[in-house]
Amino acid sequence: MSDNERRGMVVGIDGTEASKAALDWAAAHTDRFGPVRPVHSWDFPISVWAPSPFGPGVAPPAAEMAAAAQEAAEKFVAELDDDVLQEPPIVDHGDAGAVLVEVARDAELLVVGTRGRGPVRANVIGSVARHCADHTPVPLVIVPCPDALVPAASSERVVVGVDGSDNSLAALRWAVENAADNAEITAIAAWQTPVDGPILYGVNRFDLKALKAAARATVNETADKICTELGVDESRITREIAEGDPRWVLLNRSETSDLLVLGQRGRTGLSHFFLGSTTTALVHRPHCPTAVIPN
Repeated sequence: MSDNERRGMVVGIDGTEASKAALDWAAAHTDRFGPVRPVHSWDFPISVWAPSPFGPGVAPPAAEMAAAAQEAAEKFVAELDDDVLQEPPIVDHGDAGAVLVEVARDAELLVVGTRGRGPVRANVIGSVARHCADHTPVPLVIVPCPDALVPAASSERVVVGVDGSDNSLAALRWAVENAADNAEITAIAAWQTPVDGPILYGVNRFDLKALKAAARATVNETADKICTELGVDESRITREIAEGDPRWVLLNRSETSDLLVLGQRGRTGLSHFFLGSTTTALVHRPHCPTAVIPN
């Protein structure tokens, strides 16, 4: 599907504060990504399928479950302005992650909260966020609960993890194309001594200067390529390298950022940034809204 056929933002809702944070974030970004399409999935209680003594129970009629879910979802979004809400909530039966990924296929963005079950009785994070991060066909933003969000800055602070892979190129490209005009965009490549040990019998087995130089080359080449491709000045992207496990480097930076942007998967190798495992680690408890960009 071409970009000009995409329609607004799909937002997972489940009645919790986490999904309210996701909805609020989406409502604040309709100028960039279009209006909101709330999506809620419902399923039968686990007692229906559980073995004795917890079940099997009697399944409530599907029509009643669907109607109750629709009512709860509509109540949850009732305060949204008409120019924010694209259409009434979409309510579907099934696994939350699978439903969200399917509905989002024609969306500009998929947005979910970070954890919890609530009155609408659907889990829109945990395994759901992981499923979305692994399978989303469009950019995904995972929004933490309000108590985890950093204070707003005078200008938007966007941090992008890069490793030279196509996925990290896609992440930086998306950040430049979608950040606010006054946003501070920083591309970071992490480097570290490989885990099989920097010192063996007192002898350093790796050229640390070479590892550091490789990280510097990676972030510069990635930023230069995106600036040339998009026709923006090189000063648009700040380039940094940092020593350490990329998961901890980016987690620490996200504590003072407004948006962390990651590729869905990265490149492996001693001098590269393990973005696949990094993305997995960072989507579970993000400090700031975290975007996962498929290639």
